[in-house]
This record gives sequence, C-alpha cells and structure tokens, in this order.
Amino acid sequence: MRVKLTLIITFLFFSSDFFSQESDFLSFRNGFRNIKLGENIKNYPDFELKNDRNLELFKLSFNSGSNYVYVGQENDKISSTKILFIYLNINNDTIERIHIVTQKVSGLYYILKNAYGDTSTEIGKKWIWRTENIECSIEGDDSNIPGYHIVYNYLSEVRIKLNEIKSKRSKEAQNEL
Repeated sequence: MRVKLTLIITFLFFSSDFFSQESDFLSFRNGFRNIKLGENIKNYPDFELKNDRNLELFKLSFNSGSNYVYVGQENDKISSTKILFIYLNINNDTIERIHIVTQKVSGLYYILKNAYGDTSTEIGKKWIWRTENIECSIEGDDSNIPGYHIVYNYLSEVRIKLNEIKSKRSKEAQNEL
C-alpha cells in the first residue's frame, strides 16, 4: 500500500511539473513567433504605422487602438489556418499587445491548448491562458466576430497585484480547511 501511495504522489508531482512547463512556454515565447512583447517596433519593418494613407487597413480591425498593422501573405498560416492581419499596440515604441486575426478554421484552440496547457479562464467562446505577466486569449464565434482573434498582452501592474491578492486569499482559505 505504501509503495502505491508513493507512486501516486510521485506521478502527481511530476504531472504538475509537466503541466507548469507548458504555461512556462507562454512566458518563454513572450509573444507570437518572432514578434515579442516589450520589443521596439523599429525591429519590425513589415508593420505599417496607422496614418491617413492606409486608414482602410485599420478599418478592418475591431481593435481601433492598434498603432501598426501587418497584412498576412498567402503563406502566413498557423497550421492550415491563414493569418489575415496582425495588429500591434505600441506605447513609447514598445510592443504591448499583439492581435492576430485568422480565418475561421477549427483547431486553433487545440493548438494553443497543446502549446500552453489548460486554460486559466474560459468565458463563453473566449479561452485565456495566463502566466505571471503575460496573457494569451483566443475568441471568435459565428455570429459576432469573423475569424478567430488571438491576443497576447502584457498584464498591467494593477492586474498583477489583483492576481497576487486573489492568490493570497485563496491560500488563506485553503489553510483554514
């Protein structure tokens, strides 16, 4: 009996370590492919700055706060799903948000799930993965949003503090049990 219990505890320990490695991959990647959160926009010459000459590109975006846009080429894909646009939100020349718009093809959620592990939160047809300072989400449904939207964000200092408070309260409640 003692050997079985030891094996079960060992399995659970290594399983939790394995799953945490998946969420660590989100922090390790720090963005989408070669586009990294926190980097200078000048490192990405394929993105066009929003201005009067290319305003039509930005009208296609639900994210009107985007500063830069990249129009996907025919071979820009995630698995078999074509990337239509990538929008960047910039603050002081630093990338704070990456917003990828794709065709509506099933399977993207499972690619993210396999890469990042189980979601932190699910709200309707929006799935969210979080680390200490990065959040990745995917959403899209047939009625409201054409295609899928994958968004990578830095978590603000306020949200990080709220998560710390929530975690502390949760640990305090667990200690009471």
